[in-house]
Order: sequence, then structure tokens, then C-alpha cells
Amino acid sequence: MEEKPPEFTDNAPKTVDVHLVNYGIILNQEIIFMSNEQFEPLLQVVNYTNSFAMNIHDGRLYKIKHELDGKPYTTLVQARVVNEKTLMYVISGSDEKLPPRFQQQILDNFTKEIEDAVPIKRVEKFYQDKLDDFTRRLHRAADKVDQGISLIHDMQDSDDDFLVTEADYSLTRIHYIGISTAGVPVRNRLYGKELVTMFKIPQNEHLPPDEIVRSLISAQFSAIINSSLIQAGTRITEITINYTNIESMEPTQLKIAFFPIGFQKQFTLEVCFQGKREEVDGFMIACQPMLDKYLHVQFRGNLKDFELVADVLAILPDKFDLFGQMPDEFAQPSDHIDEEQPEGNPEPEEGAKQADFDVNNITLNFSDDPDDEN
Repeated sequence: MEEKPPEFTDNAPKTVDVHLVNYGIILNQEIIFMSNEQFEPLLQVVNYTNSFAMNIHDGRLYKIKHELDGKPYTTLVQARVVNEKTLMYVISGSDEKLPPRFQQQILDNFTKEIEDAVPIKRVEKFYQDKLDDFTRRLHRAADKVDQGISLIHDMQDSDDDFLVTEADYSLTRIHYIGISTAGVPVRNRLYGKELVTMFKIPQNEHLPPDEIVRSLISAQFSAIINSSLIQAGTRITEITINYTNIESMEPTQLKIAFFPIGFQKQFTLEVCFQGKREEVDGFMIACQPMLDKYLHVQFRGNLKDFELVADVLAILPDKFDLFGQMPDEFAQPSDHIDEEQPEGNPEPEEGAKQADFDVNNITLNFSDDPDDEN
């Protein structure tokens, strides 16, 4: 995916030669505008990912983080419902071009410029009847957003009062962990019932709701990560979905983190969670030795080779606070958990201030071998 769009023919709409980032618009899975023809494969990945988001009550794809040639990229999505059809505005670029602290403002600006340029309630008819004018207007809107991005880069200092921050959580909650490779779900586990309540679940008298959700997300996560690698040549690292909590009616976020692990990094660890990404990163670092132990061989299509991975997933806690190591409720003795406290690591005194989180210096209170009988 290059950041310079192809040159236009003489009778095509004229715009600037180079956009700072890529822009696209999707109407009911049809790509009706893209600032760069080479942006199409990633827009299709947006389609796949949004299909998953729409399984959630009021679910709306918001952000995809991914890597391209070793550089972090972000794809931002603003979803609208127009005439009972889903309309998505998409911006994508490297984190150097899309500063993370200003991404929401850039997306809001793109949305405003598009809706000022095009009659949104008639967007489909305008696209079908006046394609040249439609494309010209959208390129001009993209030019204006480019100008705003340039101003951001020119600023020496920023005022945090103008920044939109994501929701913060006091306790990180894992809903699902899965492992896949080459589009095939290897092993997975659903933690608790909370995730099930978020989904629109079709009635099935033969399968319980939690099994339907587990099967759905394992299949779609593996397909999303595989399609991004094969079609768009990029590795997804995180997906953010916005939705409305049906109990509190508050805006809420659900995230999915993807980590390459195992044999030559050919496997992907998928973690669906709510909370802080840095805590999930630390959690993954602590669990990786256990998982790598059973993912050290190439996948040859036989899922029985990875039966012991399920044992590892079975002992992973769904709630944790890495700022103070594992909470007491997840440090109880079991067949898989080391009940002895390591020397030189006494229990903190009541009321003592917890140390800052350091992903390079964490331990989890269970064994790295599911067969360890202590």
C-alpha cells in the first residue's frame, strides 16, 4: 500500500498529486470512493472487520491498528446509517502521518468535510448519477483534511484539553482468547458470559448461546487476520469496536489484540478484552513462554497436535491487575498453580503504594507447564 495515489487521466477529476494518508468511503460493503487504487485491499479488510462488529448490539467498527513493513499504521472508521444502509468513512496511514493523539479529531474533520461536500441522504444516487463530480468533491474534501493534518505536524505543542481520550477501565477484563494460523482456528476459550450478552445471537436449539458466540468469533478473527496478511499485505495488531452498553446505555469499547507467536511467528494469539492495551501486552509477555512451548512446530492441518494448548487457556485468568501482579482470587492453589511465594518477594503491607507497571518485570502465579503436578 503506497501513500502516493496513481496519476489521473486527462478527463478524470483533478486534485493534488499526493495525499498524506489514504481515504475511502464504503456504502453497504461497496467501495464508492478511494483516494488510491492500491488502498482497495485494505478497504476490503475493513469490510470483513465491520461484518464482525455488526454482530454486536449497536456495534460500530472504529479503529484497526496494523503493521506494514515494520511500521505502525492506523485505519480509522466513522460509521453512519443512511437510508437503512451502512456508510463508512475510512482514513488510513502510518502513525507518523496520523498522530495517535489527534486521530479522533482528524476523523471528525474528515466526516465534516465529506458531509459538507456531498448530500449524504442522496449519496448513493449522487454516486451513481454524477460519478465524476462525486469523485472530484471527495478528493477536494480529502485535500482539506490533508491541510489540517499538515497543520498538526507543524504545531510544536498541543493542548491536551482539546484531545478526545478513550474510555478508561479500572480493571482489564478478558472475554476471549484464541489461537489461529493460516485462517484456521487452532484453540480458543470464551471467559464468562458477559461477551455473549453483547451479541445478536441467532436462535439455535442445538447449540447454547456461548458456543455460538465462541464459534462465530473464532472463525471471523482467524479470517480477518489471514485476509489482511494475504490480500492487504499487512498484519493487524488491534481492532476497536464502539457500542452502547444495553444496561447503562453508555458508550463502550470492545478491543481485540492480535499477537504473532509460536513457530516462526506463524500463529496468532487473539485476545478480546475491555481495558488497557498495555496490561494485555504485559499479560501476553507473561503467558508467551507457556504458549510457545506447545506452538513450536509448524501447523500441518492436524489440530490434535495442539491439544495441550487448551490446558494453558483453561488456567489463564480473565480479570487481572498487572500493576500489582495477579489479584488474590487468581493466585489460589490448583494443579497448575505454584502456591509458593518466590523468595525476596514478600506480601506488600496493607496500604502500601503499588509500583508502576513494568512489562519487562512481571510474573504470573502459575506454572508454565500444564502437566506440572507441583
